Amino acid sequence: MENIIKVIGVGPGGPEYLTDAGAAAILQAEVVVGGHRLLEQFARPEQETYALAANLEPAIEFIRQKYKHNRLVVLVSGDTGIYSFAATLAEKLPANCLEFIPGISSVQLMFARIKTPWQDAVILSRHGREDHRLASIVKAGITAAVLTDAKNTPQALARELLASGYSTLPVSVGCNLSYANETIFRGNLTSLAESNHKFENCVVVIGV
Repeated sequence: MENIIKVIGVGPGGPEYLTDAGAAAILQAEVVVGGHRLLEQFARPEQETYALAANLEPAIEFIRQKYKHNRLVVLVSGDTGIYSFAATLAEKLPANCLEFIPGISSVQLMFARIKTPWQDAVILSRHGREDHRLASIVKAGITAAVLTDAKNTPQALARELLASGYSTLPVSVGCNLSYANETIFRGNLTSLAESNHKFENCVVVIGV
């Protein structure tokens, strides 16, 4: 009898943000698939593990073969529904063999940190991808939350918007959210563009 592949959003990083449903699924698993950091944090020694790499096709094939006779979970950062490997699995595998267990995203935690509702915000990712909608979203007066990377840094986003004529918009940056070295920056686009701080693992909220 085939099992269900449980895709678990493990939260922004800190284990206290893993939901009870996600923890129970991991506890019952025989095989755990995920990034190296997530495997180190959540997998147990007796569980078989498979570490994700840049090329996801071998991982998808491993999952396709392994889940049929093993209780298998896939760990993804944050929530399954926000720029997640879960989307690729939904494209590659039949829906009836997948179960998504949502988690707390870094975007959710960031808005909680700055005590601001986010139901009207637009979420963009510049983490390993390009998305050129930012200026038009900000121009429309919509709050934007942007996931960044080493190329598309918070400062680079600020300079991009300043070049489009924005200078006084408030901005907040949350880095390493839920970890011991978490930092929150509050300022405006100008002060962010001029900052020499090395921001890592960030969510940038523009307009708050």
